Amino acid sequence: MYPVRTCVGCRQRGNRSDLIRIANFQGNLSVDTEKKMPGRGSWIHKKTKCLETAVERKAFGRAFRGKADLEQVTDLVKQIEQAEMMLEI
Repeated sequence: MYPVRTCVGCRQRGNRSDLIRIANFQGNLSVDTEKKMPGRGSWIHKKTKCLETAVERKAFGRAFRGKADLEQVTDLVKQIEQAEMMLEI
């Protein structure tokens, strides 16, 4: 049985391998490609729609139990979109 996580955007459950982990370590948000970084994490599908929904609902702030900097979230959007494009190649 594979570990199951919930996407902060669409709130659907999925296998850990199908989701991206966003880590919040000492106030810095980053995409955790290895899924091993320290700090509180949240999970999201590799879809722009899920990311937009999460930003709209301010889900990252709740997931990290604090305020999520909008600028950092915007940078994450760009990182995820680039990763999404690389997967398509």
